Amino acid sequence: MTFPARVAGLIAVLSITACATSARQAAIAPVAFADADSVATMTLAPGVTHTFVRDARGPWAIHVIEVDARRCEPLLEARKPGTALSERATTSALTGDALAGVNADFFMLPGGTPVGAHVAAGVPLIGPGDRPVFAITGPAPAGWRIGTAQISGHARVRADTAEVAQVNRSPRATSAYRVPTDGLTLFTSWIGDSVPADSAARSVLLRVITGGASGGQGVVVAADSAAAASVIGTGAAVLLARGGTREWARRRTAGDTVHWTIQVTVGPPDARAPVREAVGGFPVLLRDGAAVLAEQTVGASFSTERHPRTAIGWTPDGRLLLVVVDGRQPEWSAGMSLDEMTWLFRSLGASDALNLDGGGSTAMVVGGTVVNRPSDREGERAVGNALALTGCR
Repeated sequence: MTFPARVAGLIAVLSITACATSARQAAIAPVAFADADSVATMTLAPGVTHTFVRDARGPWAIHVIEVDARRCEPLLEARKPGTALSERATTSALTGDALAGVNADFFMLPGGTPVGAHVAAGVPLIGPGDRPVFAITGPAPAGWRIGTAQISGHARVRADTAEVAQVNRSPRATSAYRVPTDGLTLFTSWIGDSVPADSAARSVLLRVITGGASGGQGVVVAADSAAAASVIGTGAAVLLARGGTREWARRRTAGDTVHWTIQVTVGPPDARAPVREAVGGFPVLLRDGAAVLAEQTVGASFSTERHPRTAIGWTPDGRLLLVVVDGRQPEWSAGMSLDEMTWLFRSLGASDALNLDGGGSTAMVVGGTVVNRPSDREGERAVGNALALTGCR
């Protein structure tokens, strides 16, 4: 692969120094950027550093949060503002109380509904689309996963069960979401004031007794066609049934008690694991040390042009990397293409990496302060969700 000369010099330095870093157990970022114009590193906590790099060859302004899981097992939280999926807030508002944070998933305008899954403390606020997620399934680093998330769950009335296929995802197909033709979709109050109409489904309105999206029980209030939108008020939930589960919905009558349990899982088919925290992204940059950008369908301008970027990855020896590159500011930082971001992570020693939302959404917060320069003229953009590093275990 051929890269511009201004990139090749940096890659050469990164490639040479990344191997020595592990043996010395020094922070990767300062060593990797040894010949940049300026490098400033600050320790945020034992095992946690923030490095800022200025390199005129881009020009680039790069921020790296590095967490050594051997000294600090990072506590990461997927954070969503407000009480509805459509709400947005700045990354600093979402992560200002944390050690550090970055913006996370792409979101659907005009609101802030995440394109991919958002799971917080095991609870899916919205189920997955067709794009990958960064997920935490257990202790670091084995519990860090990048992959396609799936819903695993069912609803039952006594012995009468039906599979749950989705959570709080509109029945409208998008470029990143194919509507399931079979199964139940659970809608909770996170969907907003109403559940969209779906002429192909039947609707079961529930009064929630206990629980939420990950599991609970409720009493059937009404069961009918879903040709019109369903109002969902406080303490209510709706099950939309498609395909074969329509018959399950037809058997529901007022007063039935419905029990449900739902998990989001990620991983290979033979080793899927329940997700504790998850945010979506696109595309995957690295998988098991290999660059995989070419294996995915990515728009040319999004991929090859330089933009502000946010991404997350990790090294085989358990170093988590949160990376932000400023862009669209010619005198300050041009941004990076996805190929450049891939090689940046690879040269930092990463084996796995996922691109997150970028452009005007790109933001890194350290100790409550935005440390990069967001590209929007108005300043920091309100986003759909964020990933917060709250501390260490």
